[in-house]
Order: sequence, then C-alpha cells, then structure tokens
Amino acid sequence: MDRERLKYLFREVLGVDVDQVVKKVVATIAVERAKQAQEHSRTWKQYMGAEGGLVVLPSNVTRLGRKDLRK
Repeated sequence: MDRERLKYLFREVLGVDVDQVVKKVVATIAVERAKQAQEHSRTWKQYMGAEGGLVVLPSNVTRLGRKDLRK
C-alpha cells in the first residue's frame, strides 16, 4: 500500500491523523533535545569553572567539520 492510502485508512478506521501524531512526536523530541542541550551547557559551564575556565582541546577535535585549507 502506498503512504497516502495508509494515512487515509488510519484516519477513517481508527480516527487517527498520522500527520498530527508525527508533528507531536517531532515537537516532543525537539523539546527534549533542547532540555538536554541546556543541561549539558550547564554541566559544561560548571566543569569549565572547576578547571579554571580554560580547557585545551587537541587539534583533531577543534578542526572537526572544517575544510582542509592546506590543499
């Protein structure tokens, strides 16, 4: 069955709007990730304070995601 047909059957037989359920799930996940990021930021701030406010990361970590400019 194709996607639209399944969505139609869910709506007509079970009374469930699949698109609304997906939106709610995605929103819930986004909120939980935002809470986790806030908590991680708070934890990181406490760690940085305990370490004197300076943490030196190795170059392989600081270059993650950057393009290689040496070419």
